[in-house]
Amino acid sequence: MVHDQYAEFIGTVECADRMSEFLANAAEICEGAPSGVLSQMNITTAADNDPHAPLNRYLTIVGNEPVDRFRGVTPIVSRVFNESAKDVLGPDTRMELVVDRDVLERSMDAYPESFERAQDLDQFELRVTDEDLDFGLLLVDGHGAVSAYDKHGNLTALVDGDAPEVVSWVESLYESVCSTSVPLEQLES
Repeated sequence: MVHDQYAEFIGTVECADRMSEFLANAAEICEGAPSGVLSQMNITTAADNDPHAPLNRYLTIVGNEPVDRFRGVTPIVSRVFNESAKDVLGPDTRMELVVDRDVLERSMDAYPESFERAQDLDQFELRVTDEDLDFGLLLVDGHGAVSAYDKHGNLTALVDGDAPEVVSWVESLYESVCSTSVPLEQLES
């Protein structure tokens, strides 16, 4: 019994060490994570010699073929994210994206053509929350990812996986954020 508890403790310490870069910027959202979920996830962190590693992992997860369903949350405005979403948005793709008001305003200013094009898509729903977002997430065709950002909005780490427990946890994070948001059309009326 003591041996089992010690082994579990060692596993928790090893997981926390492996996830330290992610937890440094996203610990708050992990507080409600089910036991063992983080240990099932891949982690990709930015490093001096590979500062775009988390972004590259995101692009790998998204792929470049149309997907059935895309749900996301983003705390930043990014040309790369916009272009990757454009690549996977097919005629039958259902896409939902939650942003905060600051990201909405910056998106409208920085990428007006992309913003207008997205608004014309029947299968795209942009939702806006009054809460300041400080993490991102992605749910795409049975895969979940959560991204951590530093105080300057730089992507520092991304955790992801396709195990049912991982996807369920990311879905619960998404639903939590989504429940504080409204469709853009409700803001405009």
